[in-house]
Amino acid sequence: MNLRSLLVFLDSDARCDARIHLAARFAAAHDSRLVGIAPTGLVELPQALGAASRTLDDAAAARADMLQRASDCAEHFLGRCRAEGVASVEAGVHEGGKAAVVLLHAHCADVTVIGQADPAGPSPREDKRFIEQVLLRNARPTLVVPHLGRFDVVGENVLVAWDDSRGSARAAAAALPLLRHAGQVHVRTWHRQGASAEDQMRERLEAVQGWLTWEGVSAEARVEATDAAIGDAILGTAAELGADLIVMGVYGHSRWTERIVGGATRTVLTRSSVPLLMSH
Repeated sequence: MNLRSLLVFLDSDARCDARIHLAARFAAAHDSRLVGIAPTGLVELPQALGAASRTLDDAAAARADMLQRASDCAEHFLGRCRAEGVASVEAGVHEGGKAAVVLLHAHCADVTVIGQADPAGPSPREDKRFIEQVLLRNARPTLVVPHLGRFDVVGENVLVAWDDSRGSARAAAAALPLLRHAGQVHVRTWHRQGASAEDQMRERLEAVQGWLTWEGVSAEARVEATDAAIGDAILGTAAELGADLIVMGVYGHSRWTERIVGGATRTVLTRSSVPLLMSH
């Protein structure tokens, strides 16, 4: 696939500019069109409602305020993109819940760009829930931008975390336009110390390396032993390699009627200091 269109989630968070900057860099490198999406969110009224007329007035005022804030985000996005020299860009304001709006439009984009939850932010639990909903329901890859740092160079030194799952295969395939232009590509899979399946894992990784070669990607591949949790191993390897992008699948499971991400995914999502290109 080509990165011809990037969808950027817009909000009033202070880190939105970092999201826009990274998306603009991608757009310049891959001649992509940037589309900013600014959901209004849902109007929430207090449980104890007063007179009906007052309730309607409050709802109307809240809706108008949310529309204005979303419109301001869209205008800010367009201004930033012009300043970054993006040639093809558009922005839209859409009423509805954040995740529902983003997912609706994500299916018509090659990659969706969102931000990592800031534990010191005003609503970290809500932000984490939004990210998990997007990752687990998005039919396209998602690029998660860390809540700290500015990313001028992304995709020069890439770590592909491979576990032979559908998610890791889809993430690697989605990353091909980036991997072909990367200076270094490292493919890694991890196993427990003393595991008997190491030879089989090495054979599978050689097959992945062969596929990447046919796709025009020069990559080195390695099976690594670890006593750490997989999420910690991924982050540790990324730090050792100096990676500026991690490509990996999203691991999830059911809990009653909802979908939640697995432990390795949550570890990386919470603690990564480099951007993540992820697919479920």
